[in-house]
Amino acid sequence: MRLRHIEVFHAVMQAGSLSGAAALLHISQPAASKMLAQAEQSLGVELFKRLPSGLKPTPEATLLFQETKTLHQSLERVRHLARNLSAHPGGLLRVGCIPSLGLGLVPRVIASFMKQCPDVSINIRTENNETLAALLLAQEIDVAVAFEPPVTPGITIEELGRARAVLFDSRTHDIEETMVQLSDLDFPNWIALDPEDPLGARVSAAVAVMGRELTPMIEVKTYYLARALVESGVGFTIIDEYTAYSHAGDHRNVVPVEPEVSVGVCLMTSASNASSQALRVLVEQLTRELAKHGTRSTPG
Repeated sequence: MRLRHIEVFHAVMQAGSLSGAAALLHISQPAASKMLAQAEQSLGVELFKRLPSGLKPTPEATLLFQETKTLHQSLERVRHLARNLSAHPGGLLRVGCIPSLGLGLVPRVIASFMKQCPDVSINIRTENNETLAALLLAQEIDVAVAFEPPVTPGITIEELGRARAVLFDSRTHDIEETMVQLSDLDFPNWIALDPEDPLGARVSAAVAVMGRELTPMIEVKTYYLARALVESGVGFTIIDEYTAYSHAGDHRNVVPVEPEVSVGVCLMTSASNASSQALRVLVEQLTRELAKHGTRSTPG
């Protein structure tokens, strides 16, 4: 069964008719009918019953359709890549990041990157650390940005800077200090990050050092959900500065904490892939953006 036969078969299953399949593939209906007949002949299996009401898939067709879905999706990705390469001769850079860094840091880096590399097409995905690593190993993305991802065989991790933890509280406009002590916070109203999260673990450890065993009012897995809860008038949270400052409202709601807590902003790449010029420019812009915000390379 040739690739073109699979395309026609898949189109017929999707459209429910030869005319619909022909329209999807931008070919004539006789051509679609001929290729479908060739597919059945090569398989030696009837895929559709020809009824007065139209085509009815056989059980064999239903089974085959399930198996060809993945192939069809892969083919669509290849076509999408080909279109991008054609429209942008400078190339394509596929970037992944965790959702919290997709709120502020990565968009600013991409904006700077596009000024330097206007001919490069960008594809951006937001995923968790584990998914980003899997996408890199599958060569579905070229680079990822995350907070201290776990070590994964085949993935190179490089810390480019650090993100400070800050207090985010809708009531902090009443605070005149430029820094707030962790020990002074009203912890019964604490919206905590998952303690297995890199920053969540650092904050929990800093609280534990104070000799306090505290149960958060709410525990969340995503930084932006913690921020959204505060914006809705629920308690306070301690999150990274990039998530906090991506808030469109009053930045007086954001105050650094003492003792300082920070988390590494890391670049993830596949150890088997060579670096491209576009990737090198992106790393330069990312490093520059991190330096601009005063993050430090020493652990917090």
